[in-house]
Amino acid sequence: MLTAPIVLLVAVGAGADGRSITREAADVCIESLSAGAGSVVRMVSTAPSDAEVAADASALGAAAVVVLAWHDAAFLTTDVRVFIPSRGGRPDRWIAHTVVFSSGDLSTERGRAVGLVIASMLDESWGQVQGKGRVGSPPPPPVETPPARARAAPIVGVTEPPPSVEGLGRWSLEANLTTIVDREDGVDVDTLGGAIALRRSLAVHWALRIGLGYRVGDLDGAQATTRTAIGAFGVAWTSEHLGRPHQLGFGARLDLLGTHEAIKRDIEGASPSATEGYWSWGGDLLGQAGYGLSRETALLASGGLEEDLTAAQIVVSGRTVATISREQIVFEVGILSHF
Repeated sequence: MLTAPIVLLVAVGAGADGRSITREAADVCIESLSAGAGSVVRMVSTAPSDAEVAADASALGAAAVVVLAWHDAAFLTTDVRVFIPSRGGRPDRWIAHTVVFSSGDLSTERGRAVGLVIASMLDESWGQVQGKGRVGSPPPPPVETPPARARAAPIVGVTEPPPSVEGLGRWSLEANLTTIVDREDGVDVDTLGGAIALRRSLAVHWALRIGLGYRVGDLDGAQATTRTAIGAFGVAWTSEHLGRPHQLGFGARLDLLGTHEAIKRDIEGASPSATEGYWSWGGDLLGQAGYGLSRETALLASGGLEEDLTAAQIVVSGRTVATISREQIVFEVGILSHF
């Protein structure tokens, strides 16, 4: 019978998602062991040799070493190899198992499934697992919402490699309400609009972004209205915590803008009476802060500078009555939802 064992988990080339899965697996595995059991998690860039695994187990006094090696950047298939050092006359043992997920399985569900697989493999080797009972049957499909943890497993000795590229095909939708602050007129509450954008993740923190926006505003002193249509293409950066439930995260975005500005005087009989419009190019740079409302959705607030290459003036009887500034401060509030 094993008392308060230490389990060493070694994750090979895990990256951001792999770290989350490994920590979840450590928690679920330790819940199945006797009181006082602990885990040590290590992130390494290359797989250790069998001799290195045995040496680590001896140095830590670990009752088992688990090596997780992922086949792909999307973290859909992993080899789980468990090393049991010699004990009570038994020789060293290796047990191997392969776990395959679907692309729809969340990181938490994958971590829970891997943790149950590890517990089952330890049960097979030790004969029993103390604590919550024997875990001898195959783990259920990773579709259930994981229960609250009774005890967080201690995680020490973590060395992390550079983040790896996530699998492509991960999308998110960004929808915002927009207002602007004109540098000359101050807060321009008469200008309101909306924007929607689609993101596609390219790496751990980076995504391509394409969007459309529309704004309606009044020009004080000119009795004129503006209608601004905006197309945007750029990149977005997000921190690791942006979008996690009940956590605050940060981000930024940089866009190339194509705009069409339509201006119309509102005085009957005024010249020009027709709507005048023009096209222009520009760009924006916005910082973002987000608070996770759920696992997939975050409340998003953004602010930054937008600059247009063309400035427009409204001239009446040879006198400039209003100017559309090239530089504007933009504020947005909305949601970012992953799917």
